[in-house]
Amino acid sequence: MPDTVSVQTVRKMSLLGWRAASRLRPLASYSWSVCRKLSKCYVTVSSSVTSQNFASRDVLFLTPCSFLQCQNRYYAKGKDKKGKNKQTKVHVTEAEMSELVNVTKMNDQFSQLVEDLKQDYIKNLSLRTAAGSLEALPVVLEGDEYPLNEVAQIFRKSPQVVVINAAAFPQALPSIAKAIRESGMNLNPQQEGTSIIVPIPKVTKEHRENLAKSAKTLCNRCKDHLRDAQNQFIRKVKNKEGTVSEDLNHNVQLKIREIADGYVKEAEGLMTAKQKELLQTSK
Repeated sequence: MPDTVSVQTVRKMSLLGWRAASRLRPLASYSWSVCRKLSKCYVTVSSSVTSQNFASRDVLFLTPCSFLQCQNRYYAKGKDKKGKNKQTKVHVTEAEMSELVNVTKMNDQFSQLVEDLKQDYIKNLSLRTAAGSLEALPVVLEGDEYPLNEVAQIFRKSPQVVVINAAAFPQALPSIAKAIRESGMNLNPQQEGTSIIVPIPKVTKEHRENLAKSAKTLCNRCKDHLRDAQNQFIRKVKNKEGTVSEDLNHNVQLKIREIADGYVKEAEGLMTAKQKELLQTSK
């Protein structure tokens, strides 16, 4: 029968000193797992011991405390990036906001700015210059501004040519030509008598990219207008400090920013959709 070292034996050995007990150490291949203080030494439980004199079972052996160091390592937890820049929703009722700001007027103003962006995209950022794309171009006539279709007739002569007949108001011809050149549609109108001939250029990759950049420029301008409107309403709320509780005043300001952020995201969505259309990407 192989010899077995029990806890009682080790306790006795500990009294004789660590030198006698340490003789067990060369007989085992071990892994540090559990440490107990026994007298002035540590007793470590090994999960595997192989030796010609010992069976494969748990065995206790001694190591002087001066030689054994038990160290716990603590690893820093990674930051939760999902919650980064996450804004908490502000719970303010419309009735509470109405005490400090005209909510309907504010939403109408924000909504109109986004609608203006939509109209700019329709009028100014078109791959194909159809007759309908030119109809709403503003033309100055005798000091007033009119849509092009009110001062001239517009029709397509061929797939590559649009003709604008301004026989009814020939004095508007310079203004019509100027409006077409500055429309951002990459057009070069040519006057022939009381008509203006508009050749339709082929859609190149460079032209698409330029239109996509224009879409971003128009979107940024819309966002700037939204922020200006937002700050205008926030200033009105700040001017009413003292008329309501401080918490309500602060929460209304946060709510105005939250509402404006929603319209900014809508404008960015319009820009992304327009750029995909112009660049013909499916991403």
